[in-house]
Amino acid sequence: MSANSRIRAVAKFFLEGDEKFFVKGVTYGPFKPDSEGNYLGRPEQVDADLALMHQIGLNVVRIYHPPPRWFLDLCAAAGMRVLVTLPWAKHIEFLRERSIRKEIFKAVRLAVSAHAGHPALFGYLVGNEISSTMVRWLGARRVTEFIEELIRIGRGMDPNVLFSYATYPPTEYLLPQNVDFSCFNVYLHNQRDFERYLLRLQNLTEERPLILGEFGLDTIRHSQDEQAEMLSWHVDSVVKCGLAGTIFFTWTDEWFTGGQEVSDWAFGIVTREREPKKAFFALQEKLGQENSALPHRRLPRAPFVSIIVCSYNGGRTLAACLNSLSKLNYSDYEIILVDDGSADDTRDIAEQFPHVRYIYQENHGLSHARNTGAAAAKGEVFAYTDSDCMADADWLYYLIGTLVSGDYAGVGGPNATPPARNWIQACVAAAPGGPSHVLLTDTVAEHIPGCNMAFYRWAFENIGGFDVEYHKAGDDVDFCWRLQQAGCVIAFSPTAIVWHHRRFTLRAFLKQQDGYGEAESLLRFKHLIFFGPTGTAKWRGQIYGTPRFTWFINRPVIYHGIFGEGFFQSIYPTPQSEVAAYLSSIEWFALTIFLFGLGIFLPALRIVPYLMLGGTLCVALSYMVRAPIEPKFDTVHARLLVMFLALAQPLVRGWSRYFTWLHFKRTPRSVIRAHEQLPNGTRIFGGLSRRVFWSEEGRDRHYLLGAMFQLLEEEGWRYSTDTGWNEWDIQIYGNFWWSIALQTVTEYHGAGKCLTRVRLRDRLVTTTVIFNLIALSLLVYRQLNISHVDLWFVVLYLLFLVFLATRARVLKSRVAELVDLSAQRAGLQRITRKGKIAMNDLTPRIQVPMESIDPASPRVS
Repeated sequence: MSANSRIRAVAKFFLEGDEKFFVKGVTYGPFKPDSEGNYLGRPEQVDADLALMHQIGLNVVRIYHPPPRWFLDLCAAAGMRVLVTLPWAKHIEFLRERSIRKEIFKAVRLAVSAHAGHPALFGYLVGNEISSTMVRWLGARRVTEFIEELIRIGRGMDPNVLFSYATYPPTEYLLPQNVDFSCFNVYLHNQRDFERYLLRLQNLTEERPLILGEFGLDTIRHSQDEQAEMLSWHVDSVVKCGLAGTIFFTWTDEWFTGGQEVSDWAFGIVTREREPKKAFFALQEKLGQENSALPHRRLPRAPFVSIIVCSYNGGRTLAACLNSLSKLNYSDYEIILVDDGSADDTRDIAEQFPHVRYIYQENHGLSHARNTGAAAAKGEVFAYTDSDCMADADWLYYLIGTLVSGDYAGVGGPNATPPARNWIQACVAAAPGGPSHVLLTDTVAEHIPGCNMAFYRWAFENIGGFDVEYHKAGDDVDFCWRLQQAGCVIAFSPTAIVWHHRRFTLRAFLKQQDGYGEAESLLRFKHLIFFGPTGTAKWRGQIYGTPRFTWFINRPVIYHGIFGEGFFQSIYPTPQSEVAAYLSSIEWFALTIFLFGLGIFLPALRIVPYLMLGGTLCVALSYMVRAPIEPKFDTVHARLLVMFLALAQPLVRGWSRYFTWLHFKRTPRSVIRAHEQLPNGTRIFGGLSRRVFWSEEGRDRHYLLGAMFQLLEEEGWRYSTDTGWNEWDIQIYGNFWWSIALQTVTEYHGAGKCLTRVRLRDRLVTTTVIFNLIALSLLVYRQLNISHVDLWFVVLYLLFLVFLATRARVLKSRVAELVDLSAQRAGLQRITRKGKIAMNDLTPRIQVPMESIDPASPRVS
């Protein structure tokens, strides 16, 4: 064991070199101190214990006091790592007096510096289980920041070793942001509850390895058989839930704490006399491998998987992507690469991987490419990732393990950011707006990013695959929403990780946000109920992760239990602040600019836009302070750049959203100006807002709507269809000022006789509202600053209103033509206001019956 073999924390795992290191640990001591104040016993006994530990495959020893040098040397010789818990006066009000804090800081410095660089050191825990009532008394935020300061001090003494803090369920919310890994002491003796809690912790700890610092069972109050059984399923659950390891409490029944020997507890794997208990042999069977690789449990089912990678000019990262997919710890899968018309060296790179099925298509967009891959796939499961991603070796193992564990249609996992190459990329990775998962619970997702998702073939085919309307982004969101609307459930696996390169430059990042804004605009057409008034998505769930304590927004809520003594004191992140979203939105920014301009004429208003801009800056500043920037790039100018990106990101995204929205909400002028060629003898008459049609052949509104859709597509109109959340059937987007909402209903009069009514309503476009607000503001300002009525301004505004009314009339008249022609095509006959059916000159007029009956629901063929 050498200093070069130090353990590193990478996303949710530990690495030793390039291999994963799974923590298989045990607590050791404390024993009765010797004359030098050491709590680890005699060297001879330690040597014998380490040999026994090696027999059952243990690789980490957790101790509760700073060790003597000889202890670390013995552990290094035995190939055992040491996790040191640093003790200090946590039972007193340690934050009250500065002298107490200074003593704690000094103790941490001395303990870490004494053995800096020793190869046996795994890491340090700068504290262990501070009392929940003491944390409540001192304040969770203050205690968290104090722990973070201890870690900074320790890291300054030995920067190459890992640091964390050992918390437990009563202080679940103590989640320092600068730890290398997360450590929880958890004693839950029901396996199902235990696994549920582990998955919660996995999401709370975000992209950090999670280990259990203590878990055990007393063999005085329980039998050795119960202990052996519980520790066995404990290992299975830890592996199943994707933890980076676990530490058993404790090695031996010998235990000294609080100044005395403890004799009424027996948590040891061996007795005081070092006789192995039944748990010793059970763990030997579970952990007996000599290396520290992840113990893989057998999956209940391992279906054939088709991994589909879509790439457009992704040659820069494609080789690393395909190389990672070639080394997965999963037996039965294929890799399909869909080249969406790339102009770079994608084809040449693909030829270096003969086992990869290469498919080339013209550039049709990401959704089309994903459907192309699915059409060529042979697997029962389709797993998607992107060419700028690298999959963890156990990605498919965890992804499929979660998928087959319940009644799920799909599954996704997190996308972690690889180490940044420069400070710009580090800032981009820390900026808001990146691809993320959204969770409804700890195990069920509302949205999973397209770079890390898998679905059963039947689920994919049931909803018709990806919508090819989405060329750049948004297809994964649309797919997830449609899948859930079909009654399916999407699971989430916190350790099924892909490494996703964030954009390398600021230009690329802003271009990505522009694409996301376009996707949001297209999604809003189809899923209007999921969007707020400003056009941003309204998620039912939230991104699970460490809720950051902030001084401005999104302060989490903590349940402490009665008198602060709850055993599980959970932290609940508040939903995304709507106030913060509004303060950083493009609408708020536009209103601020407008009021700046208005303040030129109205001095009393000049303070308002400054206050509004201050609110926007506060949101960006709050994000800047808590943004997780990689430590080596965490500088003042990096923080300032993150603040700028926090300001710019919603503006770029909002601008693209509105630009796309306005573009797709406008039908080309040439289409509106054209007129329908109605059959001879047919003419437009009556009012424009209502139409009534008759059929004696059972042709109801569905026939009319079908013909209407066909005609809209033929002529190139822009429109939206009701998705189940609207009061209209079709919204037809016309000119710059108006759109038309079309609504239908059918009366069924028996014997196939159907009377279908159509209603057309004018709807204001956002630009109409904005222009009217500006015009009215100028008009009011003008009148307030003169002593008489300025008829010129009034007349100009009235002319503008006449213009708007004319445009609305022209558009509604044009849509009425569409309705009449669609009715003709659908075999419906127009009815006049007098109750007569309007036919051509060769067709007699027929009286419409007035009686109505309650019909059964008709079938549409």
